[in-house]
Amino acid sequence: MTKWWQYMSTRHPWRVLGVSLLIVLGLAWYATGLFGNLSEEEMDVAADTPSVVAKRKLEDKFGSSPASQLILFERKDAGLGEAGSALYQAEVAKILQPLRAKMQTVQTFADQPSAAFISKDKTATYAIIATDKPIEETYRLLTEFARDADQSKLRVSVGGEAASIKQTTEAANEFLLHAEMISIPILLVLLFVFFRSGVAALLPLVMSAVTIVGAFAIARFITNFFSIDTYAVNVITILGLGLSIDYALLSVNRFREELHGRTVQHAVRTIVATTGRTIFFSGITVIACLLSLMVFPVEMLRSIAVGGASAVAVAVAFTVLVLPAMLMVIGKRIDMFHLPMKRHTGESAFWKRVASLTTTHPVVALGIGLVIVAGATLSLGKFHVGQMDAVWLARGSSAQHVAQVMQHDFAAHAPSITALVVLPDGMSDDARRAVSCDMTQKLQKISGVSMVVSATPLSQQVTCDSLRMMAITGRESPQLATLTSNYMRATALRFDVSLQDKVGSKQAEEALQAIRALVPSRGDYYVGGSQAVFIDTNQLYYSAIPWAVAIIVASMMVLLAVSLRSLVLPLQAMVINSIALAISLAVIVGVFQLGWLRESTGWLQTEGMILTAPILVVAIAFGLAMDYSVFLYSRMREEYDASGDPQKAIVEGVVKTGPIITAAALALFVVVVAFALSSVMFMQIIGVGLSVAVLVDAFFVRLILVPAIMSIMGRTSWYGPRWLNRFSIKHE
Repeated sequence: MTKWWQYMSTRHPWRVLGVSLLIVLGLAWYATGLFGNLSEEEMDVAADTPSVVAKRKLEDKFGSSPASQLILFERKDAGLGEAGSALYQAEVAKILQPLRAKMQTVQTFADQPSAAFISKDKTATYAIIATDKPIEETYRLLTEFARDADQSKLRVSVGGEAASIKQTTEAANEFLLHAEMISIPILLVLLFVFFRSGVAALLPLVMSAVTIVGAFAIARFITNFFSIDTYAVNVITILGLGLSIDYALLSVNRFREELHGRTVQHAVRTIVATTGRTIFFSGITVIACLLSLMVFPVEMLRSIAVGGASAVAVAVAFTVLVLPAMLMVIGKRIDMFHLPMKRHTGESAFWKRVASLTTTHPVVALGIGLVIVAGATLSLGKFHVGQMDAVWLARGSSAQHVAQVMQHDFAAHAPSITALVVLPDGMSDDARRAVSCDMTQKLQKISGVSMVVSATPLSQQVTCDSLRMMAITGRESPQLATLTSNYMRATALRFDVSLQDKVGSKQAEEALQAIRALVPSRGDYYVGGSQAVFIDTNQLYYSAIPWAVAIIVASMMVLLAVSLRSLVLPLQAMVINSIALAISLAVIVGVFQLGWLRESTGWLQTEGMILTAPILVVAIAFGLAMDYSVFLYSRMREEYDASGDPQKAIVEGVVKTGPIITAAALALFVVVVAFALSSVMFMQIIGVGLSVAVLVDAFFVRLILVPAIMSIMGRTSWYGPRWLNRFSIKHE
């Protein structure tokens, strides 16, 4: 295969480029439909957890998910009095009137007189909205309502599920364009400085543009069978830009190196045989790390895995198949539009001094490195798992404002637990009401429960007997009739439960356990809602992590063993690369949980980390680290095969790949650090985490730890049984 492509690239480069251009144009046309096919259900769980089963049962019986849309009312006119006053509530009712006909239910203090609806300072209240409409339509109706509402006396803000998803998604998409506008000019300057040639600098950017187009096209095709969300687009952009630039850097640099005193044809054949193989195995290792996310039954991670793997596959394909033909056509014009200065003659000497210093004193270098690692990872002890609350929403959005006010100014939040009782057929209204009363009383008695909304709104003034008499005599109020209609069916009862403590807290977990332990007097019992989803989803993460690690370890062992003809180097690579990950996670904890940079950046501080963020950073960062490992170890293998001297192989490997790895790391840093400027914390974490990971890996792991450990182990690093040679790739 290699020899055939060497022939095609050198003998028929224009044919290769012509066919490639037609393919790219077709992919570009097809990719334009991606954004219209993106999913907005980012955190859906693809597993039959108790909370998912409860949600499915609820939708089957009531036709909608638990109420989670919120409208916040904050007093602007002091003449309205307290939020629970008749005058204040009359103003709320007037504002909400146009919305009631468009939504399934609109629940306010007037409908359910509970202190949970009134803020601590008694100046604000909220409405709970239930609807079975799609998120897009729900958000449109709510934003139109807020825009048209009379806000002269009350400030009206839209929050809840629909606003949170739409506003955060829009902020992430909007910033994606800004990030590209920031990073691409900087990348061009960086590449121009590195190559000192305009033509050579443009090639990686051309390859990255082609890669992103191809990856978007593949992602659109996958949406026919699999959900792809907006965060996957961000990951596609990161990996498409970063890896295509990395691979083009490696190829173009090797091409220029081989051109000295040789023909263009020889240089192209060499990069196909050597760099092409390195890039192929490098790409597979990154893809394997990304696809390990598929074991997590969370749609967001799965879509990112598929989208990211598509970007890597396209980057590899175009770099290995198309770039050699481009280089054949460009030839020695690769150095056109060069800077009016000579290349630094001391460049190799610098990298040789760095490598020689580490390999001459490996024990000292390793000791100092481990001390640095120990100090840099101290903050990992403060890691705490949390819930996606207000700080994770788009900064400055109405959804974040509502969430923050609900969190700080109200004794209870929106319903975080939904209980469902599925009743047998044939029960009378009176019997169903009795079961509802019994369950409402049980739920109200649980420690940590602040409010229960059901078909039987019990209070000190309203008892089960009085509700029964109202029903018998036909004296039900309109509010009670609405509750009965929305919370009672012929074979089901629904209960929305608000907790005193925030979702994810220990107290909320204990309340959930107590609620799940209840037994209704009749029927089957299911418990869902945001608190239940939080517990069940985290349990899925904990169960899937060992499988993800096993997939990564097994795939890395096989791929690197075949590529490097060693059983020791794969183990070394995985252990050493974990160091960069540990430091990256420690910085994430320090910045976003401990607030290290809060004063200078304005970034919000979270009490706990949602597991999706660090898992995603680990998968991408580990894949990139293995990418750089393949670059370095492959060149060392090439030198070791030629000289048989392990020390020379280490030094030459660092000298030959040091400039490339650091340039690639700087280029990737420019791409990912822009995401740290996003208004969405999730994107900030990806930006900070990956930025730290690539810099630590390139300037600390590759230059200090790898040479030190390999020098200490000597020839042992290259150990491989004879049978491995039958499956291995020779480095020509």
